[in-house]
Amino acid sequence: MTYSETIPEQEILDGTCAVVVTYGNRLAFVDQVLRAAFQTGVGHVVLVDNGTEPAVAENLKTIAASWGAERVTTVRLECNGGSAEGFAAGIAAAAQRMQTRHIWTLDDDTVPDPEALKALARTWRLMGEKPSCCLASFRQDKRTYVKLVENNKPNAIQPNSFFGFSVQAPFQKKRVALWREGGLECRDMEMGAYGGLWFHKEWVQRIGLPDARFFLYFDDYDYTLRVTRHGGALWMCRNSVLSDLEQSWTQTPSCLHPWLQGQQGMLRPYFALRNRVFIEQNSINCKSIYNLNMILFLLVKVLCRTPRSVLYHALHPVKMTHRWCILVGAIRDGLSGNFENRILKEH
Repeated sequence: MTYSETIPEQEILDGTCAVVVTYGNRLAFVDQVLRAAFQTGVGHVVLVDNGTEPAVAENLKTIAASWGAERVTTVRLECNGGSAEGFAAGIAAAAQRMQTRHIWTLDDDTVPDPEALKALARTWRLMGEKPSCCLASFRQDKRTYVKLVENNKPNAIQPNSFFGFSVQAPFQKKRVALWREGGLECRDMEMGAYGGLWFHKEWVQRIGLPDARFFLYFDDYDYTLRVTRHGGALWMCRNSVLSDLEQSWTQTPSCLHPWLQGQQGMLRPYFALRNRVFIEQNSINCKSIYNLNMILFLLVKVLCRTPRSVLYHALHPVKMTHRWCILVGAIRDGLSGNFENRILKEH
């Protein structure tokens, strides 16, 4: 294919359908994300209303209507099915549009820079315009992405690792491929987050939709792992920048690990731990090393995160025992592949 035969950049922008999933009452965030998305040049947005209250749902319809039906499609889920079901519904709706070539998934609090989509389009063209090539925007507040750029730390599942931790890590260094051309820079990834994921809609036919059983967290890693394990390539584009409007719950200052902080509740820790443990099962080739990594992670990274954490456990044994029981339950469910989501009924 010669350069003159490549797909025009404007055609790629017009053929990009952004998928935004929202819940609760986050109208101010949604408005900013939609404005920023259209400023980048996306041709269409699918806005997924993930089980919001009737009053919020009406306001979301108003926001969508202000852009016009030719630019925004609203998908309403009666109950909050988590990010997994929300993005599954949004991706399905985007893929069904005849005009859609690429799907760009965005969180409802993640704002793309004005040139973010153009950087993806230019990169894809220079990489050969292959449908198998998927890209991800660079999220400045996502630690795994920052470490990938600054330290060349792979965003991948290491053998026998527990939540990304492994005593074998110094001896298991994976090479991070670097691509540079035309002032653009990309690094390859094995998996990535929804926020900023840009892929050809052919992948929906090849691997289906996100697995709704995950409910919350790491359903995006599971989905992108399906891409890379089915012959696809995933590159993080440093020139396509996204900014988070809201700080992650894992960044809340505390002497306790985020999984043990009472103000966070136990729903998020449960799903984050269960789902990551489940995903890592396919990479275990030595159970004893995996168990060692699990014990060390929970002891060093969680229980003894700070000296004050140990003291807090000693002062509040009943409360902390309850929280640890939920974490242990999450690990057991992840190891056994239990997706009953019993914690939703309990909370």
